[in-house]
Amino acid sequence: MKTGSPSRKFALPPISSSLLGNGLKLYAVPLPDLPLVSIHLIVPCGAEADPVGQAGLADLSAEMLTLGTQKRSSFRLAAEMDGMGAVLSAYAGWNVTSLHISGLSEDLERLLELLREIYAEPAHAPEEFEQLKQRRIGQLIQQKDESQIIADERFQQTLFQGTPYDHPAYGTLESLPKLTIEDVREFYRKSFLAPGSFLVLVGDLSLDRCLPWVEGIFPDLGRKKPEVREFSPSLSRGIRTRIVDRPDLTQSQIRLGHIGIPLAHPGHIPFEVMNYILGGGGFSSRLMQKIRSELGYTYGIYSSLEPRKYPGPFTISTFTPTDITFSCVQEIASVLRSFLDRGATEQEREEAVNFFTGSYPRRFETLSQIAQRIIQVELHGLGIEYLSSYPDRVNGVSLEEISRTAREQIHPQDLLAVIVGRADAFRQPFESLGPVEVLP
Repeated sequence: MKTGSPSRKFALPPISSSLLGNGLKLYAVPLPDLPLVSIHLIVPCGAEADPVGQAGLADLSAEMLTLGTQKRSSFRLAAEMDGMGAVLSAYAGWNVTSLHISGLSEDLERLLELLREIYAEPAHAPEEFEQLKQRRIGQLIQQKDESQIIADERFQQTLFQGTPYDHPAYGTLESLPKLTIEDVREFYRKSFLAPGSFLVLVGDLSLDRCLPWVEGIFPDLGRKKPEVREFSPSLSRGIRTRIVDRPDLTQSQIRLGHIGIPLAHPGHIPFEVMNYILGGGGFSSRLMQKIRSELGYTYGIYSSLEPRKYPGPFTISTFTPTDITFSCVQEIASVLRSFLDRGATEQEREEAVNFFTGSYPRRFETLSQIAQRIIQVELHGLGIEYLSSYPDRVNGVSLEEISRTAREQIHPQDLLAVIVGRADAFRQPFESLGPVEVLP
């Protein structure tokens, strides 16, 4: 069993962590080379906590934090940011709300105080909310006819129906118009500094200076976690096809896949290596070689596993001319079955390992990238040691592990297929695989 040469040496930047008296965990990474700091306040509550029928509430609530405080209007806040050359942003992902501010290290205390004020004393101005909501609705109207976006949304909505993941994190044209400023205030009240919240500071800073300052200005953590609909996703059996009928299209957008594994799953690293070979490795992947290079069915095809707290989607994404839609799906399924039967070659394993170990340092090139790596391992309970051990763990993935992971985690007989295209041109052959539903 060959597991490759020793992985390339990579030294993490110095990372320290402290638990403050207010319950807030603080990660600090002193990097004095540039006079810059990047500060991230992380609350472990995101779009998975959107109440039923209120898709987009978490993300809308996050952006509202940047639109003024009880002391500063949105205009004044933006002017202060510009005056310092600082940048402010906020968003809600599936499992997290992130508030980020960056600027010069000489302004560190001022930036920290502004961050605290932005989060702890939001204005929640009704007029700002209405303008933000209308901007969001306008963006969704612009993209509602984009077949690629429709395919992505319908795939995840169908795959995760009835779970906290069954809607776009940014909301829908049905949910956003119904949201009110009172909904935002209530969501904020329930999620305010939820247990597990933490700060990440990266840049030209002194830990001895930061610790007492942060502890002195930030309020205590809340005691109650926001409500999230618990769910244990199960794999649906058989091939299911959902066709979003768009008679005017000459190409079909195709999404195939099923529910995968969470980031914290012990098999996630072997899955990464396996998926690189299968469909995540660009032109060297099996899917690209067969579907594009040999058959000429598409210009691009890739497979991915989205890392989430709960099992996320494993997705194969591509597009193809209408008249070969069914053939394209058949060939994709054939590649999956062949991969499960024959496994990977040692050359493919080495190429995947070299990619992940060789590109790993690039994940730590900027202050924000370093912070994002820390945020990811903290949110998913992996520990900082995961970051330093990652290259060696990738290098240790064997051919046997790749084959076992593929057999255990890839299920070509139990796929959901979502296709956006001309239903009348290819519906009938799909009915031979299993139930077909045509959607408007």
